[in-house]
Amino acid sequence: MATRKFKITIDGKVFEAEVEEIGGSAPVAAPQAAPSSPPPQAAAPQAASGNSIVAPMPGKVISVKVSKGQQINAGDTVLILEAMKMEQEIKATSSGSVVDIPVSDGDTVTKNQPLIVLG
Repeated sequence: MATRKFKITIDGKVFEAEVEEIGGSAPVAAPQAAPSSPPPQAAAPQAASGNSIVAPMPGKVISVKVSKGQQINAGDTVLILEAMKMEQEIKATSSGSVVDIPVSDGDTVTKNQPLIVLG
């Protein structure tokens, strides 16, 4: 059997795959031209100053564990996020002072949305 090449885009990354048909007699749809480049991805929102701790996945904020002005260390739990029916502890990736908390308990967030801004 002959192999066919396909271009697959996953999370904005383009992969090329060769596929060999191994059986069956179902009609084959005509291949469609793949776009020359992946569609532009929306940029993650950036904080005005400092660095942000962002949501690793979409979910709902269950509990914010820090307050503005609080000094935190890398590894400290700053927020509890419910995603896929599970509670996820969101931890600080670096030490610093909490400058802003753009989310509140009960907010729904998207992937890469800033949760805590450190200064």
